Amino acid sequence: MARWSALPTWWIREEGLGIFTGGSQAGRSIAALKVLMAIALLANFNSRKARNSLSDLETLTGLSRPMVVAGVADLEDKGLLLVDRSGHVNEYELAVPGDDRNWGKMPYETLRRHLAEISNRGAITLGALKIYLLLVSWRPNQSLSIAIGHEKIRDETGIQPRHVRPALDVLLNHTLIRLSINEGRTPGEPQGRHNVYTLLGLTL
Repeated sequence: MARWSALPTWWIREEGLGIFTGGSQAGRSIAALKVLMAIALLANFNSRKARNSLSDLETLTGLSRPMVVAGVADLEDKGLLLVDRSGHVNEYELAVPGDDRNWGKMPYETLRRHLAEISNRGAITLGALKIYLLLVSWRPNQSLSIAIGHEKIRDETGIQPRHVRPALDVLLNHTLIRLSINEGRTPGEPQGRHNVYTLLGLTL
């Protein structure tokens, strides 16, 4: 069975992916999202804590050390990460408010192989990471796939219309998702021709 890691999704539901902004802040936002995904991969499922060096995070994300530090700081500022710096190696805890128990499954081996390969700059990369986390958050438990239109992707991520397709290409090229076309005849799915995205590396 494919191994997976849990990503808390309360912030996507409550605050939205738009909290990670582009423009002059795109690099910092990319770093924060990569670090968040890396810590989720490394964290203990029950405690949501990971004790890892900056070098570990550099290797897993492909970020430079200054950008890992910037990403961690951004996640702390947004209330998504708690950091205990009292030991020789920092301990990171994925923050979860109250008793929220909703999380999304991320494919462990697939992301460990490919996360560092994704570029660390630009609006397209930021859009790709946002779309991926949206799919992780919204994917129904009973399926590896989710049907969602470009307009909904734009609304939920805040990325520009012209960046949606190139951002999806990033995920396709790094074999994180598979794209198929549904003609709209499947009960429970949108009617009419629409895209269906499958998260690769997971099993039901």
